[in-house]
Amino acid sequence: MRRWILIGVVGAAAITAILVVPNLLADQQGVASAQNIETVVVERTTINETVESSGSVNAERSVYLTFGTSGQVSEVLVSVGETVTEGQPLARLNTDTLAYQIRLQELSLAQQQASYEQLIAEPSASEIAQAQSSLASAQSQVLQAQVSLDNAPNSITLNCSDVTDRQRDLDDAERAYTEYVNDGFSMDAAFVPDPDSSAGTALREAENAVMLAQAQCDNTTTLSELEIQLASAQASLAQAQASYDALVEGPTETEIASERARLEQAEMELENAREALADAEISAPFSGTIAAVDITVGETVTSGTAAITLVDTSILHIDVPVDELDIPAILLGQNALVSPEALEDTIVEGTVTRISPVAETSDGSVTYSVRIDFGAPSTLPLYVGMTTDVEIILASQPDVLVVPTDAIQRLGANEFVEVLAGDGTRTNVPVTTGSTLDGLTVVTGVDEGAQVIIPEEEAAAPTGFGGPFGG
Repeated sequence: MRRWILIGVVGAAAITAILVVPNLLADQQGVASAQNIETVVVERTTINETVESSGSVNAERSVYLTFGTSGQVSEVLVSVGETVTEGQPLARLNTDTLAYQIRLQELSLAQQQASYEQLIAEPSASEIAQAQSSLASAQSQVLQAQVSLDNAPNSITLNCSDVTDRQRDLDDAERAYTEYVNDGFSMDAAFVPDPDSSAGTALREAENAVMLAQAQCDNTTTLSELEIQLASAQASLAQAQASYDALVEGPTETEIASERARLEQAEMELENAREALADAEISAPFSGTIAAVDITVGETVTSGTAAITLVDTSILHIDVPVDELDIPAILLGQNALVSPEALEDTIVEGTVTRISPVAETSDGSVTYSVRIDFGAPSTLPLYVGMTTDVEIILASQPDVLVVPTDAIQRLGANEFVEVLAGDGTRTNVPVTTGSTLDGLTVVTGVDEGAQVIIPEEEAAAPTGFGGPFGG
């Protein structure tokens, strides 16, 4: 709703950010005791054309702060109402496990860094000599395996032929021992064979000879085993040759890229571990005031759970609805007067900083949201959420004279006020009227400080004018 508003008497002091609007003229009314006349003093002031609305105080910024990881709360460093600065720690989780993970990742990165540097480094003379020695040894092992495989048939024949001869000797010894036992029983039914007899001794020696010959034959490497040994020696030679060639020729681009990728992965894992440690602490993203603390020491919290609410009250604002009929007159940068309902007779100056281009419709009423920014005076108990009345100043009339509207009299098309002089004489002074607000009207033609008579309602209209109009 658009209307004119009285903003204050223009005096020697400048208008500050907080204005207390006085009840102008109210204490200056008096009664001329001699004539029992009610008068008022003509005052100079400023009035404004405004659009009125209302809303609640909001902070410039408000954020719910959370931990980026889960854990047990070890420290809560702030309390509700406390003022904090940007970057200040607010709360922490227990970080023993996270610190251990960082140490592990640091060691892993160091190992991967050493491996990468070793890969791209030029080989030393001793490394080349060692590779050459390993290559020569592998070549020698291949030659030995090949010779063993080539000689295998002769070795097998030589080592296993004695088994047949020893088995034949064992057969002869067993027959001789049997004859010895039979002869003994034929001569004496109570005969007991003597194991140390010549036949028994010969039998044991023949048995031992067979076992030794068989063991010697069994220990002879088979062709298949020798072939496996040769293949293994050849594989070792190929590996030694490849190692030597790689050492002399240097790593390929693919090998370097692969090792570099492993190094970068180790760096990323360390960075992730450090970020996890950082996520275990909540810091203030901006300077402000703690509005809520929803955690306690010892409590286990999960990632993303609201822990602390921080608001920035350095600049407050109000979003107010403005009717579609008034919105064309609203411009960015216009001044506004904010009156908190909880702070009687208190006005805070603000500025229009945003006008929504999209309308909001409610119950058939079309409005546009307008934002008013204003500073947060440290001397006022001004809090977020307070209900306020807002008057956006569309036009201003500074330094104008006002009189009570009831003091203005009319005769035909002429308007005048009746001025009481110090000697008690009364003079009709013609005036030109302007805007009217709360029973006050802007006038020109009368002097500031003049005592203007407020006519009684039942008084008859004057029949003539004094002063410049004659009597």
